[in-house]
Amino acid sequence: MTRALSLFIVAACVAGLHVQALAQQHLHEPSAAVTGDLGVIDFASSGAPPAQPAFIRGVLLLHSFEFEAARQAFLDAQHIDPSFALAYWGEALSYNKPIWGEQDIDAARAALGKLAPTPEARRAKAPTAREKAWLGTAESLYGAGDKRARDAAYSAALGEMARNFPQDLDARAFYALSLMGLTGVTRDHANYMRAAAEAEEVYRVNPRHPGALHYLIHAYDDPVHAPLGLRAARVYGEVAHGASHAQHMPSHIFFALGMWDDAIASNIASMQTARAHGAGGYHAMLWLAYAYLQQGRNDDAQRIIALIGDDVAKHPDRRDSRNSLAYARAMWLVETGGAGLPGAWDPVASDGIGSIEFLSAHDFARGIVGARQDRIDIAAAALLQLQGRIEAAKVAGAHLAADRLDTTTSGEIEHAQLLATTLEGAIAFAKGERDSGLARVRAAVTHADGMEFEYGPPWSVKPLDELAGDLLLSLGRREEAAAAYRKSLQAHPNRRLSSDGVAAGSNSGGTTW
Repeated sequence: MTRALSLFIVAACVAGLHVQALAQQHLHEPSAAVTGDLGVIDFASSGAPPAQPAFIRGVLLLHSFEFEAARQAFLDAQHIDPSFALAYWGEALSYNKPIWGEQDIDAARAALGKLAPTPEARRAKAPTAREKAWLGTAESLYGAGDKRARDAAYSAALGEMARNFPQDLDARAFYALSLMGLTGVTRDHANYMRAAAEAEEVYRVNPRHPGALHYLIHAYDDPVHAPLGLRAARVYGEVAHGASHAQHMPSHIFFALGMWDDAIASNIASMQTARAHGAGGYHAMLWLAYAYLQQGRNDDAQRIIALIGDDVAKHPDRRDSRNSLAYARAMWLVETGGAGLPGAWDPVASDGIGSIEFLSAHDFARGIVGARQDRIDIAAAALLQLQGRIEAAKVAGAHLAADRLDTTTSGEIEHAQLLATTLEGAIAFAKGERDSGLARVRAAVTHADGMEFEYGPPWSVKPLDELAGDLLLSLGRREEAAAAYRKSLQAHPNRRLSSDGVAAGSNSGGTTW
């Protein structure tokens, strides 16, 4: 997509030119008419022929993590053919988001219960051995035990299906996804490479299979393997361009390689599709704003952030827009110092939001930018708010949730505690306690090195290595600063501030913190 076209699309979105009527028509088109938009699969089943298009559409949407739209497609299939056993399997599966760590087990069990009250009775309604096996995978996923045990049983059941029915590419694709879901939101490289191997085989047979393309990107989304995901990234958004998430996913690989033009095009398309369908599109919008900022296109980034702010003003009860606004403001503060964006320093209302990830990032951004600008009172207030947020999250505790905004994960608490430690160091440094402040920041860097990593906008908003580089550069320790910036670039290739830091580190003298 050319830059001119990109700017046109963004301008159209900002102006509110959302094609709602087209979106509604698209959501209810029969599968046979939109397979080109969502990819191509061959999923044989015994449902009534009139129900088949809706069912196929549901499976295609599941592969692209369009869970709500998939659920509606499976409900449409049930309405057409109430005896269609796999339509209930599909509805149940739409309540499981394995890589995101979200699951609505009660709703899933209720969906299966509509088919028949017991696993045995449900199995009897599946007319073939293969369809009985498909139902059995859902029974494993939503059976007895905690989530980790159920995920393991589900993956084992899919693995058996993949062996017994090797021509069933969807069984193999879902098996690949289940392998990545064995450790929830935590990456396990051995499992992810096993998943990649399975998805590669599906891709070899059907290069337009949305599950194969999608899961390859997820499997390769780490610092070592990201280049292997470029092939899938180049085509997934085109193969499944009817799905907003499919248009966004290639940018995971583009971020990994610092390919900002491609990342911008990917997320513009994702945002446009999401908003045309009546969704917020905030995930893509945050990635888009970040990519703009890396190119110094601050005006474009500001328009995206302002659009999120407008949504919050119109619908202040919506959690997803408020949560996203917190991170958007955090990015702006870190990348620009806060100038030019009304409300950039203002905390976002957090009522009803259980997750603290983005809210903590905004606390941290206010704190480190305030410290750098010698506004110690602002930095101290931000630290106090961050610490209070952490304590409240500890009291609330984590639980299995259907929506990530309902709870705080242990990983989020660990992140937030690390941000608090780093911010304490930055404040101490700003107060003139150079050695102790730098030591605290470096301790945080060491801790962060042992944590899980995923490409995308930094979870900390400002990479901790980059912050250490800033402190070292201000002390005139140029070689150490340059090393810190280069380490930041290993995790965040082509990041503007880290690249500027490397250049500054090669010049004589230091800079002011």
